[in-house]
Order: sequence, then C-alpha cells, then structure tokens
Amino acid sequence: MNTLDSAAGTDRHRAPAWGADLPLTEDDARERLIQAAEACFAERGPSRTKVTHVAAKAGVHRTTVYSYFPNMDAILAACFVKATNLVVEAADPYFGEDGPFIDRLINAVMAGLRAARSNPTMLSMTAPHDLARTHRAAERSEAWRTGIVEGLAARFASAVPGEVRTDISPYHMAHWIVRIAFSLIEDPGGDEVGGDEGLLRAFLPGAIAPQPRPNHTRRSR
Repeated sequence: MNTLDSAAGTDRHRAPAWGADLPLTEDDARERLIQAAEACFAERGPSRTKVTHVAAKAGVHRTTVYSYFPNMDAILAACFVKATNLVVEAADPYFGEDGPFIDRLINAVMAGLRAARSNPTMLSMTAPHDLARTHRAAERSEAWRTGIVEGLAARFASAVPGEVRTDISPYHMAHWIVRIAFSLIEDPGGDEVGGDEGLLRAFLPGAIAPQPRPNHTRRSR
C-alpha cells in the first residue's frame, strides 16, 4: 500500500475533526470522544488504548480530551457505563413481568447477558485481560453507582416482603449480582451445568432468599 492509500485508510477510520463541525453541547463533545474511544477499543483493545489514540481518532488535540475526561480510566468508565445502560435496557422489562422475584431476576440477567454478548464494545471491555481494569474504573464512577447498581438495588427493595433477604442491603445484593453477570460474560456456564441459566438457578435462589434466624437458645443439660 502506498503512502496515499495508507493515509486514505487512516482517514476512513478517523472521526471527523471538530474544526468547523464543533459540538453543540458538552454532552455532544463527550459522546464524540466516547465514540472515538469505542473505535480505538475495537482496533487495539482497551488496555492498549491511550488518550493520544482517542484524540487522534476524534480529530482533536489530546488537551481537548483532557478537558472532558481527566484520564484514560475516566474514558473507560464512561464507555462501560454507556454499554451497560444498553444491557440494562434489555433486562429491565423482565422485572415488570408476573411471577416470583427470583424468576424475574434470572430472566433479566439472561436478557442482559444476551445484550452484552452482542455488543462489541462490551465484549472488548470484558475480555479476560481487560475486565479487572474496566470494573475498577467503573466502580469509581458516580454514573456507574447511581445509574446501574442503584437501579438494580431499587428492584430488590421493591420485591414482595419474604422474597429476598433483609440481612444484606439491596445495594450490596445488586452489586453482587452485577459482578456475577460480568463474570459470566467472561466465563459462560458450561453445558454440563445447564449453561448460564443453570448456574443462576442453582445459586441465586439460595443466595437472595430470606435467611433463617439463628437459634441462640441453649440446650439444657
């Protein structure tokens, strides 16, 4: 490939420079940078993507990127929250169905897993060598806590009394469910255990069901 062809190939993958096409709002600017980061993740993976790569893809100077995101982890978290919101949108309707809470929860998680596995950005960020960093970055994000974990926690809080345990807060149960879901994205349940749904049905009911109160009555001798 000659120099001109190489340059043309690069231009085809570069987002339009802001130049005369300035973002209308701060949210628009952030979204363009997130899209540039998503393209970089697809090409080189999150762990090998740097702020300079995102800037080049967006057609701006890296100082522009730093105006909206303090570091690469902040960009990673924003991309993860965006991808996770799509997963939540796929899962959320199942909570409105009839039936026991545990069935609705498992159906919602299964729908979320299907959505996650069909999202290239989510798959790149949850690859074995990137998942730990992605999750650490997300957990430091306010958008992750309020938009994802607290949203699921509200579902636990609204469950019919007697369906879920009360010795652990809804927030901590939601946080645990989210971690399980992302673990399954990376390492799906095998056929020998009934796949993802088999694993969920084997472990979730006992984990979230109300726990029996310990009997502290001493036996008489």
